[in-house]
Amino acid sequence: MEDDDSEMEVTEKVNVEFEARNPEEADFHGIRQLLLQLFLKSNIDISAITDWILTQRYVGSVIKQYLDDGDDDEDESSMEEDVNQVYGVITCLNITKYKDKPCTDQIKKHLLQKLANSKSSANQLQAILENPSNNIGWLINERFVNIPAQIAVPSFQSIRQEMNTANQKGEDYHCSHYIMVAKKFRMKTLPKPGKKRISKKPLESEIYSNGEEEFFAEAAEFRATFTVAEERDNGVVQQWDSELEDQYEPLREIIVIKANELENIMIKVENVLSQTNS
Repeated sequence: MEDDDSEMEVTEKVNVEFEARNPEEADFHGIRQLLLQLFLKSNIDISAITDWILTQRYVGSVIKQYLDDGDDDEDESSMEEDVNQVYGVITCLNITKYKDKPCTDQIKKHLLQKLANSKSSANQLQAILENPSNNIGWLINERFVNIPAQIAVPSFQSIRQEMNTANQKGEDYHCSHYIMVAKKFRMKTLPKPGKKRISKKPLESEIYSNGEEEFFAEAAEFRATFTVAEERDNGVVQQWDSELEDQYEPLREIIVIKANELENIMIKVENVLSQTNS
């Protein structure tokens, strides 16, 4: 007779709260790791970008686990580890004002190089980046794949408020455009008919790692996609769903929107999330 325990399926839900905090020096490694999963193999000085995020004033947040000071049951070392873990980062870097930073030049060259196979797309992006009348902010929106999309709306609302405050204090966040690099996955081939799948999730032709970035793409003045399949992005896919690892190709999508589109995008995201939760 088999042990009844062997037939028992146990599902445990863990409710975790997150909060946005100002970036600190202790967050350097966590922010850098998030940026590395975005750019993977590149000649970009990721450490320099991380320093830039940490040293710029007024704008930017990291996502960390909220811990109640009254929780006495937590092991002290475990609590310290959770407090220091960076689960996400959202910020805006003005790559027009700081065009002379070496890492800014590296970012531009990297993106243009990735579009080398599409001369038309490369020329369009270069024209946007080099137009002297444009003031371009690079929106960085990176987080762990298991952090719920619901955090996107307050995060972007906060970043907009921070940029407005920074403008009032003499900083330059009067952006005409925002550029974003989104993580995206495209189905390689349709599953073979009759093949059994473990997961019951419906397969989509394209999936954004951060779901809200699909709305940025829809509102884009410019968008272009390139593959990172040869740069071994499997770690990100496995966190999402290991079963889909061989079915989806990892991509990056360059998205440029006009700054006045940001509010409309957030309204759409909020409406979709409210319908999902209802």
